[in-house]
Amino acid sequence: MSTDAHVDRRTLLRVALAAPAVAALASCAKPVVEKSAPPALGAKVDGTKPLEFFNFDGGYGKKWTEMPLDLYRKEFPQAAVKLTSGQQLQQQLQPRFIQGNPPDLIENVGLDGAALAAKKQVMDIGALLEMEAYDQPGVKFKDTLLPGVAEAGVYDGVKYEMPYVIGTGGIWFSQKLMDEHGWVYPKTWPEMLALCAEIKKSTKIAPWTYQGKYPGYLTVPMLMTAYKAAGPELKTRLDNLEPNAWRDPALIQAAEGYQELAAKGYLLEGSQAIDHKQSQAFWAKGQAVFIPCGGWLENESGQDAPKDFAMTMAPVPGWSKDDKAPFETVTGGPGGALIVPAQAKNPQGGIELLRIILSKKCMQNFAQLTNSPVVVKGGTDGVKLSHAAQSMQDVITAAGTNMFADFKFRNWYKKLLDSSDNAMAALMNREVTPDEWSKQMQKYADETAKDPSIKKYHV
Repeated sequence: MSTDAHVDRRTLLRVALAAPAVAALASCAKPVVEKSAPPALGAKVDGTKPLEFFNFDGGYGKKWTEMPLDLYRKEFPQAAVKLTSGQQLQQQLQPRFIQGNPPDLIENVGLDGAALAAKKQVMDIGALLEMEAYDQPGVKFKDTLLPGVAEAGVYDGVKYEMPYVIGTGGIWFSQKLMDEHGWVYPKTWPEMLALCAEIKKSTKIAPWTYQGKYPGYLTVPMLMTAYKAAGPELKTRLDNLEPNAWRDPALIQAAEGYQELAAKGYLLEGSQAIDHKQSQAFWAKGQAVFIPCGGWLENESGQDAPKDFAMTMAPVPGWSKDDKAPFETVTGGPGGALIVPAQAKNPQGGIELLRIILSKKCMQNFAQLTNSPVVVKGGTDGVKLSHAAQSMQDVITAAGTNMFADFKFRNWYKKLLDSSDNAMAALMNREVTPDEWSKQMQKYADETAKDPSIKKYHV
């Protein structure tokens, strides 16, 4: 059973709404055959061994990696330290896992974390929590982390992943644009559709766009609208692969509402066929009012927006005043995943670099460069938050305990996640009705539940 913390605290974004999963590595990779047990966590680092860090060169870029890598070089001047970057983790890393020579530390955005953990292809890094913090002598690593971070990235009671950001996902807009037109952000989906009608009638701006090539960006908001209508039980049933969970009337209702964005012409033309960079650039340049995204939006697309854009995040609209969860409810918590492959050539070096990355100094640098809240206490001290980052922080604060770390089936079951993306694309292309979408998703969930080769988790 995963103990990925349910959020009673504040906290982020799972790369759920985040970057779309690229592909399942572990489900394709050959089983690991170890000739000997991996070195014990906490063993002394061999400062002469090379070290390789694989950075996901996405929304947060790679500028932030310079400080921790330089600190590692300073600590181990004889080590050849290499940074590898990319976005196609399956294509770049799957062959290396199979060959037994993966990088020593990976910023995982796209690999199937649950399958990697189930196949023991990543190290148990739980002992790291008891180590001394890199730049706080006498303080344990775990005591430098915000609440809930130590519990994140845990599968079957074992910690395999270390998050590094705190964030949330929602709907973004320009506050300047909203103020200029006197528009008020809607709290229910019918109100959203009414505002879309007004925007289309009175301006030449498209009400919405989204990252059409990666439909998961829109799936999560739709699930959130349904969640607010039906309450927390809906999430539990979906995550546990319960029979007929996807046939819930709240889901079909939400699917009907979101499909109307396409049916009534409220989407920027061609949205269903464009990628995240294109859609976000069009939005930032004022061609659409709303776009769904996680907290990395500003860092990824802020350069396309005017300086007075006032980039702002708000929670996903619910359905009505009778919703069972408040409007302020959001997905959030510790996000991102740093992992150490079990077959790494220098796993102790990978652990040490991980410890350096999550030092207070490096986390403050990360927050400064990316405008993102981080998992370490005091990680944003002295960092002036942008308008976008402050709006995200306000959303987190307003949510309070009404926050959870994404729909877990999206992290646990890669094939089901991919199927949900395909089903969402079909819904927004109006190739299926909302009821047909619901039936398709239930079929995919039932297939996952009945597949003995897929390890099951429960909430």
